[in-house]
Amino acid sequence: MATLQYTGVFALLIAEIFVFVLLILPMPTRWKRAMITWSSRSVVAQRVLYAVRIAFGFILLLFCDAVMRLRKVEQEKHKARLVDEHALCQMKVQMFYAQRNTYLTGITMFLGLILISTHSLIAQLVAGDGTGSASTTPRLATSGPGSSKAENERLKGQLADVRKELEELKKKDRDMEILKKQADSSHKEYMRLADECEGLRKKLGAASESKKDA
Repeated sequence: MATLQYTGVFALLIAEIFVFVLLILPMPTRWKRAMITWSSRSVVAQRVLYAVRIAFGFILLLFCDAVMRLRKVEQEKHKARLVDEHALCQMKVQMFYAQRNTYLTGITMFLGLILISTHSLIAQLVAGDGTGSASTTPRLATSGPGSSKAENERLKGQLADVRKELEELKKKDRDMEILKKQADSSHKEYMRLADECEGLRKKLGAASESKKDA
């Protein structure tokens, strides 16, 4: 059951990555405006968003459970003095599973928050670009030197805000890359532990066979 739950979390993470890439993908403003408008007004999109919010609640519970399991395994590791190599290998495997589940649920929730903020930011930018392009031509035709200066100041302020928001998005992307690297390192550590465990099993099997022959 736990494997099925975390498989669903991984599938949701893949879907979030796909939607995030779709949002930041360079495309004409008209297409992006149509996509954002559809996602904001469509009944299907609203239902999907409602289901994702419910799923985030379950993921939060899984995250708390994974953190508790990780702390429990760490406490058992510090308390127990394992001499048997097989028991030590099992302890390392349990540690890996706890760390993997913690990283998986944490990354999924973190990327979900980034996705929601990115969607909101792009929607605001697209809406501002649409209203600005519709009202720029009449204002420039009827404005004098003083109003042109005020318009330039307003545009400079908007440009500064957009740059600040883009810097925040870049910072979130860097955090996401760090989490991906941690997940990759955990996967490599798991493969190494699995190889060590398999080697130990073979050694134990060979030792038992040699004892039987003796």
